[in-house]
Amino acid sequence: MSQPPRNLLQALQQLDFDEAIGPSDPRFVNTDQARGATDLRMRLLNKFGLSMASGDFFPNLGRHVLLFGPIGCGKSTELMRLKEQLLAPGTPISGKLFPILLNVRGEVDINNLEYADLFLALAHAVVQELEARSIQLPEARIAALRSWFAEHVLTHEQIRELATQLGTEAEAGGGWPLFVKLTAKFSAVFKNSSSYKDTMRDVVKKTFTQFALAFNELIRAAEAAIVGHGLGQRLLLIVDGTDKIPLKQAQNLFIDDAEQLLSVQALVLYTAPITLKYSGTTQSKLNSELVLPIIKLESRDGTRFGPGWQAMHELLDRRIDPLAFATPDLRDRLIATSGGHPRELLRLLALACESAESSTIDVTTVDRAIELLAAEYRYWLAPEDYTLLAQVDAAGGQHAGNDERTRNLLWRLALLHYNDGSWRRSHPVVRRLEGYTRAQQALNTPQP
Repeated sequence: MSQPPRNLLQALQQLDFDEAIGPSDPRFVNTDQARGATDLRMRLLNKFGLSMASGDFFPNLGRHVLLFGPIGCGKSTELMRLKEQLLAPGTPISGKLFPILLNVRGEVDINNLEYADLFLALAHAVVQELEARSIQLPEARIAALRSWFAEHVLTHEQIRELATQLGTEAEAGGGWPLFVKLTAKFSAVFKNSSSYKDTMRDVVKKTFTQFALAFNELIRAAEAAIVGHGLGQRLLLIVDGTDKIPLKQAQNLFIDDAEQLLSVQALVLYTAPITLKYSGTTQSKLNSELVLPIIKLESRDGTRFGPGWQAMHELLDRRIDPLAFATPDLRDRLIATSGGHPRELLRLLALACESAESSTIDVTTVDRAIELLAAEYRYWLAPEDYTLLAQVDAAGGQHAGNDERTRNLLWRLALLHYNDGSWRRSHPVVRRLEGYTRAQQALNTPQP
């Protein structure tokens, strides 16, 4: 592994909170034990009919699974890890599921995501993966989706300009090359053109039965192709980034439009916002039990949890040389203040690097970094938020139910949950704020 930077400015410039770290990256840390989630991938693959131990494979025609977790807890990394494990040769699960990973953040507007956007992005992801592997599907197997484009999209008045361009390309040669262009062009519509986007959504919704049949034919054809090339027996479509969409959009996508998602006869794994889990996903027809917890620094009774501390030390030490800290205990302070949330640790490190007045992170710098992160929470926390957080801590993290305020605190990380969500704690930086101190004092003051 390459030596992490000692220079604070260099370390700061290499920090990217949104960057997913794959298992081959030197910064990757195995956090299974630290999370208390050693069986997560086993359970996940079992849902798709695949045994990690034996390689037995009994997939359904379709299965849609949600993976929940707080933003920045490491879901993208775990999905990249799952993909690499499925593609690795010589294991019991080799050659069973062929993963195609789609990060919707780069393909659609995640603040305004609907199922039509998602389906066209998935179609493009499948076609793009096949094209990258020089696999072409027979004309007969893509005819249904091409016909849907020709009948309902290319003839639409409001997409005439785009249709004319594609029509000219079609005259130069059809078949698979044109199909690749079609999926790429109309997938890009949802990223780059708000005017075309609404029209395309309307077309998909009004002709959804035909579209779904054509999409399923594409999936079956792609699966036949990967079988023929010895790549796997079934596709596993992995959709990342859907955990970052607003709660209302998530409810629309995963609950209100669940029937449309289920009409796709494929094996699909989606990330989902943790607030959706707490707002009642039992209403959804999708498989919605799995949660990736954050790293646990202590057990519910307050005893130190060694695997969690070790993992967080590794996360920190692979991004900056430990000698950049004036004393080792300063690293522990950053870790403790993060509450076990990986992204919060990186935020604290970034604030320390940019606040340092010398070439070393000293106690003054750590204090300043913690104050700056706490200030971010002070800006938006309401008095009632502090009261709720103080009540949760006073009850030993007891899960006393959920309401809109609780879900917002979980979404914005002022309230952290551990293990399977059975207990919670306020974010350590929140406990430093005056509002929290007053709320705590009020709880301890006898009422007249």
